[in-house]
Amino acid sequence: MKALITFSQSRVSTLPPPKPKMYISKYREAIVLENKYKNEHRTMVPRTVKAPSHREMCPQRPEGEKPEHTFRKKPEHTGMKKVMAQPACVDTRKGDKQLLEKSGLVPFYLQKNDYGIVPGYLRRRKAEKEKAKQDNDAWLTKQQETVKPLAEQEKQNILQGLKRRFNELNFEYQSLPFTISPSQHKKYNYKMFLEEAMSQVEKDIALFEEHKYIYTSDAFHCFLKNNL
Repeated sequence: MKALITFSQSRVSTLPPPKPKMYISKYREAIVLENKYKNEHRTMVPRTVKAPSHREMCPQRPEGEKPEHTFRKKPEHTGMKKVMAQPACVDTRKGDKQLLEKSGLVPFYLQKNDYGIVPGYLRRRKAEKEKAKQDNDAWLTKQQETVKPLAEQEKQNILQGLKRRFNELNFEYQSLPFTISPSQHKKYNYKMFLEEAMSQVEKDIALFEEHKYIYTSDAFHCFLKNNL
């Protein structure tokens, strides 16, 4: 008996101590109640949407009503033009063809309403040319009334005077030094003046020698009387 009692006492001493009770917060019920409806308000609609029933999706047709076609009706006016086949001609044995209208085999231009009529822009251009010519003729007639032909004697006198003037300018030009530097302003400018004057006199001489008849105004005749 003593041995058994000793064994039972040693066995009881080896058992683990009892675990303490799990900690439970006193706010547990309030937190659970608070989070119960939290996820349901994450969207603007309820969490689950009720699916419509078959009756709502396919309502029954009243008696005596004819069913409507479910396919799309074709509109009456589509805006598309019907393309008609254009006449063509085959010009090779391989079957190459071209439109008959552009082939040159059909009198296309002869059948136009304005065939043989002068276009409007050509008539306007012709009228503008005639008007310009009339204006020019009127101006020449008016100028001929105020100008007079230059007499042959006066023409020769003017020509001789131009040649004499050219000889004088040429003599002065040849009397200048052989070399004139741009630093000598007076001599350099005088040389340029002589060159321009001789060039202008040469043009005047060529004008009188080239044209047989020269017309001048009354003011020019007065100038000749005073200077010749």
